[in-house]
Amino acid sequence: MIKMKLMLINKDHPLPENYKPCLTDLMEGYRLERKTACAMKEMICAALKDGIHLRIFSAYRSISYQQGLFNEDIQRYMKQGMSYEDAFNKTAQSIAVPGQSEHNAGLAADISTMDWKGEINPEFENTEEFRWLDKNAAKFGFILRYPKGKEHITSITYEPWHYRYVGRVHAERMKRMGLTLEEYLDLQCAKCD
Repeated sequence: MIKMKLMLINKDHPLPENYKPCLTDLMEGYRLERKTACAMKEMICAALKDGIHLRIFSAYRSISYQQGLFNEDIQRYMKQGMSYEDAFNKTAQSIAVPGQSEHNAGLAADISTMDWKGEINPEFENTEEFRWLDKNAAKFGFILRYPKGKEHITSITYEPWHYRYVGRVHAERMKRMGLTLEEYLDLQCAKCD
C-alpha cells in the first residue's frame, strides 16, 4: 500500500471525496499536512542559515478555493475567445481540477523569493532561492514536482515553484535518479511484480 506521502494525486488519481488532511499551521496563515509542515519549517530555517530567504505563496487549498481558482482561469480564457472546452483544457494544464491537486491534500507548497509580487514567476528558476532548493530540497523530503522536460509524464506545465513532500528517502532517490513521482511509483510497482 502506498503511504500518504507517496500518494499520486492528479487527473487520473483524484483524492477520495471524503479525504480530510490533518493540517497544522505553517506561517503567515498557510497550512500544510502535519509532517509536511514540519519538514517545510526545517527547510526554511536551513535556507535562512545559508542566507536564503524562501517565501511560501501557496500551501493547502480547500476544494472550494481550488474551484474558484480553476473557474477564474476558465473565465479568463473564455474572455479571450476560447470555447468552454478549450478554456477548461488550457486551464487544466496549469491549475489542477479541484480534488486533483496536491494542494488539496496539504502535501505541496509554492515557493518564491521574498520580493514576490503576487504573480507566478517562471523566472524563479534563475534565482539563488531556486538554486538552493534544487540542491537541498530533497534533504528535507521535497521534490520539484513538475520539472522541465517531464510535462509529457506529469501532464502539468513546468512549475519551478511547486514542491511536494514525499519524505527524505524517497525525495533523495527521485533526485538522484531524475524521476518524477509518476516514474518513481511505476518503478516501485515494477519491483513488486
